[in-house]
Amino acid sequence: MESLPVEILEKIFKNLRYSDLKQASVVCRLWYHVYQRSAFMSKMVLHFKKELSYKTMQLFINSQCIYQNLRFTSIPFYDVAKSKRSLCRKDIIHEDERFINLLRRLLVMLRGSIQMISFCKCQLERRRFFEFVQMLPDLRLLEVEECTFAGEDTDFMLQLPKLKQFNFKYPEDEIQRFESGNIYSSLSNNKCCLGKLKIQLFVNEMYGDTDSDLWDQVSAVAKLVQQHKKTMKSFKVDSFNDPTLKKLVFDDNELQLEKVVIGELKLHKNDQVFYDFLAQQTKIKKLEIAIEASLEANNDQYLKIICEKLQLLEQFYYDMSRNSDSGLEHLQKLGKLKNLVLTKNRNTMGLTQHCFNHIYIPNLKSLGIYYKELPLAAVQQIPVSFPNLMALNLSECERGVTDATVQLIFLSLPALESLDLSKCKQVTERAFLGTTHISNLKKLKDLVLEKCDGLTDLALTSFDNPALKSISVSMCNKITNVGWELLCSKCPNLTWLNASQCRHFDDESARIVATMLKEMEILNLFKNGALTDRAVYCFVENCRYLEDLCLSKCRGVKMKKPEYFDDKMNRINRECLKKRKKTLS
Repeated sequence: MESLPVEILEKIFKNLRYSDLKQASVVCRLWYHVYQRSAFMSKMVLHFKKELSYKTMQLFINSQCIYQNLRFTSIPFYDVAKSKRSLCRKDIIHEDERFINLLRRLLVMLRGSIQMISFCKCQLERRRFFEFVQMLPDLRLLEVEECTFAGEDTDFMLQLPKLKQFNFKYPEDEIQRFESGNIYSSLSNNKCCLGKLKIQLFVNEMYGDTDSDLWDQVSAVAKLVQQHKKTMKSFKVDSFNDPTLKKLVFDDNELQLEKVVIGELKLHKNDQVFYDFLAQQTKIKKLEIAIEASLEANNDQYLKIICEKLQLLEQFYYDMSRNSDSGLEHLQKLGKLKNLVLTKNRNTMGLTQHCFNHIYIPNLKSLGIYYKELPLAAVQQIPVSFPNLMALNLSECERGVTDATVQLIFLSLPALESLDLSKCKQVTERAFLGTTHISNLKKLKDLVLEKCDGLTDLALTSFDNPALKSISVSMCNKITNVGWELLCSKCPNLTWLNASQCRHFDDESARIVATMLKEMEILNLFKNGALTDRAVYCFVENCRYLEDLCLSKCRGVKMKKPEYFDDKMNRINRECLKKRKKTLS
């Protein structure tokens, strides 16, 4: 390893977890320098939210840390109050020159590493947006979601040769939808090879009307698809019902997609265009689809065609709108299916207790069902129809998940690695204290029990599972300090804990978690009003690998973020590294 070039070591380090990176950095001086140079490049996202101050930007500029992902959320990039629109309908933009110069310096510092930049719910000046994006030549992912644009129109064409993915979501305001659509036109002439295109459109009522204000945007999307159809493998779009756009994608023989996500798709009784699409796109491995069928149509026919044509399908997310039990039988034809999610909207026809009786898919590894009225007998059939599950999500299945169901899962699915029983209100503490305990799931790593009233201190006595790495007990208000101590002692290898909105989580609870779970990496304590600054310092001084600590809306915590993250936490981590070096030498 000592003879390997630094570039090779960087590639190896990028595949390590954050905590493992820190351990590797103390092996020798060379590895420490490699860690200092590249540890944050692929592991961290630089996220600026709401108030972006001079002090914050200067802090990151002075730190000289290298980041690969940059995200801006709810930030006005110009003074909205002082800006206005003239009589000639031209926006007069008022900018803070110091703010713009600091941001420009930050982007210049990161231009050699940034591969993803995201703008979400930001106020953007058009020319400044293009300037900032153009400063990042290695950009691979550009994301613009619900942003409002102002300023004069520009004919500037983006030059992002390495761009692979473009995500765009229109703002809710109808005027802003129209004024933000020019990004498509700017991107359509960019010479790159898009592999993924994710778009939210509002064209439900256009239906090919070339006089519509949105027509230019639809045409630009069509041009994007045409230009990149030989490289595009992933296509996601909501409100995909304009006939021209639908025909463009569905009828193109050269387009060979592997992942398709379509929301709010409206189909009639026999939609030949959709049938042709399935016949052509036989290489699809992941399909997410929500079909809003007309009253005379039943989605069983569409489900049958999907299962017959898409034999390579491995992941299937399906909205069960207007389905009957007979439609689900066709899932049997998907021999390579590994992940299945069944959900519904308000028009769903009721599934009976026999809905899974004629299904047997031994290769299925992950199953998610979001269906409040799913009968108990149907849930009890799951271990028979899908015997080799590794992940099971039954959140919100209030009617079908009872104490007996939980006991059956513990007994019949011993290979489970992930289990989600959140919002299952019929589950009591007897589900965990029965003859079969959760310790029977020896490979269980992730457990979600959010808003599960049956989780009490007594129930936690049965949580003897050293394999458990992640647990969410958000809004479980019957857990006291006795329960937190039991959880930490029974599951000593936890690295991820969500204890948000837990009424009895206070400073003493924080001390118990911090001292007993010193390998903690991610901790969510959102809206726990009993916490104070004492809890924060306790976590920082004991949990040396802590990456993410959420204290939003904790009224008792008065500490400012820069003081905590930049000074206290980094100082403690540096001291830990020094102590490790001494012990190793």
